[in-house]
Amino acid sequence: MCKRAPMRIVFVARDQALRVASSVVRAKDFADRVTVINLDGGEETTRLTQQAGGDVIQYSGPTDAPSIAKVLVESTHDSERTVIIALDSDWELSDLARTVGLSRQGHDVFLAFKHRSKNRKAEDDGKGLPVDTETYTYTTADIQFAYCSQLGLQAVAEQVSDNAPVDLPKDVNLRVVELDLPPGAPARESLASASRFAQFFYWMLESKHPLILFGVPGIIFFWVGFEMANELISFQGPHDGVSLGVALAAFAATLTGVFSLTASLILYVLGKQVNRVPNRIPSKE
Repeated sequence: MCKRAPMRIVFVARDQALRVASSVVRAKDFADRVTVINLDGGEETTRLTQQAGGDVIQYSGPTDAPSIAKVLVESTHDSERTVIIALDSDWELSDLARTVGLSRQGHDVFLAFKHRSKNRKAEDDGKGLPVDTETYTYTTADIQFAYCSQLGLQAVAEQVSDNAPVDLPKDVNLRVVELDLPPGAPARESLASASRFAQFFYWMLESKHPLILFGVPGIIFFWVGFEMANELISFQGPHDGVSLGVALAAFAATLTGVFSLTASLILYVLGKQVNRVPNRIPSKE
């Protein structure tokens, strides 16, 4: 089995001191080296990066792909793969695993442009057509992240900003994609879901029906306890204090669900019996 080539993750950051430390720590789970290209020259960014175990490159020049590649070629190791990420508001730390996964597709150069509506270097024509990657030069391409093998990084470094990725040598395995527009609906959807849940909870309290007041929570507790117990049974890891706590929580949730279901049925039956008892209070004539 051939050994995988070492990887370096590079963050290109400007005014991101609050995010840089957590990004470096997370990136170390995937890469052998982590480097931050500090565009603003801030001492806080440098200090936090070094404390998190990353290297810092102070840089104040143009940020097109060939310029950044020239900076990185000087410090790259033999056979090292390089993942370059623009650490900005359009990229989240939760995207790191997907970003690294895309870099393992075997290309020498993989460029991921921002969605045309997020591209600050080119105007969106509003037609919704895909970006023409053959004429999309580095000066008009707002790149969110990129991956380069040692060969690919050297090839990009030899280009100029007016070149397009398609101008790379034919022996360089190239792929260029445009990222999808980040979804904007989940926040509104979560508020709508919370509103529906609040209405449902209010309806449960207003109904005063035992099968609803006790039955619905009982079903939920029983289902949660059953799922926890099922996962614990299929768990193949060591049985320590954590697994014991999960087992007790599963038992408590299941038992609470059973008691709630039983109480709802008992109260429902008693309510029916009470309604059937005739009114024995004599009426005054």
